[in-house]
Amino acid sequence: MIKVFRLESVLLVLCFLAAVAAAALCLRAPEKSLSAAAESEKLPILVIDPGHGGEDGGAVSVTGTHESVINLDISTRTAALAGLTGLPYRMTRMSEDIDYPSELKKVSQRKLFDQQSRVSFINGTDGAILLSIHQNFFPKKSAHGPQAFYAKTAGSDILAGCMAKSLDAALLPENTREAKPIAPKIYLMKNVNCPAVLVECGFLSNAGEARLLDTGAYRLRVAMSLTSGYLSYLNSKGNNYQ
Repeated sequence: MIKVFRLESVLLVLCFLAAVAAAALCLRAPEKSLSAAAESEKLPILVIDPGHGGEDGGAVSVTGTHESVINLDISTRTAALAGLTGLPYRMTRMSEDIDYPSELKKVSQRKLFDQQSRVSFINGTDGAILLSIHQNFFPKKSAHGPQAFYAKTAGSDILAGCMAKSLDAALLPENTREAKPIAPKIYLMKNVNCPAVLVECGFLSNAGEARLLDTGAYRLRVAMSLTSGYLSYLNSKGNNYQ
């Protein structure tokens, strides 16, 4: 049974696990991790979605790094930590390559195919809880810090609140942004049928934050924060996962 921990305690535990996770990252994270204990407790499955990928690189950092690369790296680290803590998970993509049908010639068609495939994958996962990982970009280069946005599905607002609190505590304690509902135009978030949150881990348009996001140490810190936020959600009032 998962115990209820204070956020600070969870972060300390994850700090201990981080060293092991960092070594594990030399190998590709498996598509899913389903420990016997987790299965017996009927825990939900954390679906980790590294935003963008394939022909859609997302935003480009002021340092020249594509968002999709950062998203995948943070997602892989989050998956490693989830596995170490016994949490079942799946990932919507495992690499930068996406196998598009050959008949789709336009980039817009391929992007839509990818999004539809992810929705099908998520909605086909029993007990799914979606964590979609992204990076922000804004014309005002001083903008910085994490943000969390939630879908309209039940429990999504609580999930986003837990994620925002965990990210702020670890990355930017003075952050005053609160979790907000996602814009209706976001295809993935409006079509999934499970609790879902989209996290913007930082601003690629901010030089200081972009440099941090180029480092493995900071990406691991973000992954630890996301894992901590998910654990907090599982132990939040009204859930049946304790």
